[in-house]
Amino acid sequence: MGLRGPQPVNQNDLEFWYGAWLRIFDGMCNGRYIRTDLDFKDEHDLWRRLLNATISKEVKAVCDESPYWLNPKRGATMFHDLLSGNAKGFLAAIQDRRWPKSDRPTNQGRRIRFLARSMAGITMGISVRTAQDLLAKTENKKLEAVYRPTCICGHRERDHKDKGRCKYCTCTDYQYSGGREWDSPEGLPDEASTR
Repeated sequence: MGLRGPQPVNQNDLEFWYGAWLRIFDGMCNGRYIRTDLDFKDEHDLWRRLLNATISKEVKAVCDESPYWLNPKRGATMFHDLLSGNAKGFLAAIQDRRWPKSDRPTNQGRRIRFLARSMAGITMGISVRTAQDLLAKTENKKLEAVYRPTCICGHRERDHKDKGRCKYCTCTDYQYSGGREWDSPEGLPDEASTR
């Protein structure tokens, strides 16, 4: 009998599959020009049918009718097989309580990301909920590093506006930390000091 409890997930593989499914679903919704011989048009009608599917047969029909993004003859054999073979998991993702239900245009990107995270989890053999949690956390950390860069002193770039001096400490020049920042709870030693 093996070990019980949650099994470790390879985060790099999960992020790879998330990116791959994100490109497939975004391509279905918006299309993409790659080069002259690879001008993949959008499949907006099929995308809507996929989102409105209620049974596995409808998901498989969309996979079979796709001229570009899920077409095995265009190199999408793996995505076609994964989506049509896991149609029940795909439908479970759409019925999840976290699914963006509104049909507003601003929700389109949220829906694409939600389904890409779900299919990445299904591809890796983990639950939709676990994949959502793992990928949403890493996505937020990466966005935080991009949009809120910090100095090596730990304070934000915007705090170094007065001639490069930090308004909170003695740091005289802003130096980007590369996203390596440590937020330790109060009372606990900082990770940087224990390394």
